[in-house]
Amino acid sequence: MHLVLAVPRLAALTLAPEPGTRAARRLPGFARLLAAAGAPVRSGDGIAAALAAHYGIARQTDWPLAPLRLAALGVDPGDAYWLAADPVTLVAGRDDAQVGPAVRDFTGAESAALIATLNSHFGDDGLVFVAPRPGAWFVRAPGVPALATRPLDAAQGKSLRTQMPAGSDARTWWRWQEEIQMMLFTHPVSVAREQAGRAGANGVWFSTGGTRPRPAEPVASMATFAGDDLAAALAAHVGGAAQPLPGHIDAAIARANSAQSMVVSFAAPADFEMIDRAFAAPAADALARNEMACVTVIADGRGSVLQWTARRPRWTARVAGRFTRPDIATLLDAAPREDS
Repeated sequence: MHLVLAVPRLAALTLAPEPGTRAARRLPGFARLLAAAGAPVRSGDGIAAALAAHYGIARQTDWPLAPLRLAALGVDPGDAYWLAADPVTLVAGRDDAQVGPAVRDFTGAESAALIATLNSHFGDDGLVFVAPRPGAWFVRAPGVPALATRPLDAAQGKSLRTQMPAGSDARTWWRWQEEIQMMLFTHPVSVAREQAGRAGANGVWFSTGGTRPRPAEPVASMATFAGDDLAAALAAHVGGAAQPLPGHIDAAIARANSAQSMVVSFAAPADFEMIDRAFAAPAADALARNEMACVTVIADGRGSVLQWTARRPRWTARVAGRFTRPDIATLLDAAPREDS
């Protein structure tokens, strides 16, 4: 079996300034897996895109995750080109704005009012906004734009200027984003939320656009345990149903029904110590006993995504491991960063 553990923000642990985090940084199970894997592979497309590749999803101009998410939420994307249009908070700085977090706590009425405003304004441009859930917005593009975007999980916390879409149609989408910022900033819903002390959305983040891909053929048997919507959407795309996260890896293995691959995808904020104790450490033990073929850890938090794939250590390494304890902080600090 190939086990994939997707753990958001794990790679940021040694960068975290909060007191009391040192104990979490030791994480002996993760340390053993990362030490056995060696140097990680880095990519800049976000943890969702890295996870999608394990389901046979190929990149188009973008990673076509928006139509997959839309389908999983009950809206047929057809053959149209869809993008995520996540409502976000843009944080103003001295010289530029930063891409802030998504705003997910809209009421149904708030979301409907904002979507109606967007559709009224952009109707002549051929854009159609939908919100199958109050905090999950999507837009159908007119035709297939020449556009390459940055996923929200990769862009968050960075300069807006450096994360804007690229491609020959990008300037049109830049202009639309600016128009949306002005509309949302003064919208009655935004004003009311601000007066009530609730986070407001002063922009949308267009990303992960594409047409719905065909499932890869053949698709290896996979079991998915999802703490996030994206993993559930990927599982549905390959013909499976994601199961809730279990409390321990043994329960996941028992429910995987001898699948060739098993994905366990956690949502942020993740409880790293629990995941280490209940998943990473027993996975490292299973790898050493040759009960698993390999274990891949996907993590973000350094401006990019890192993937470590560990296989059974050689017998010399297993013997040496009885006398040495790898340190997770050292291993993470040695991993490549976006600017390296």
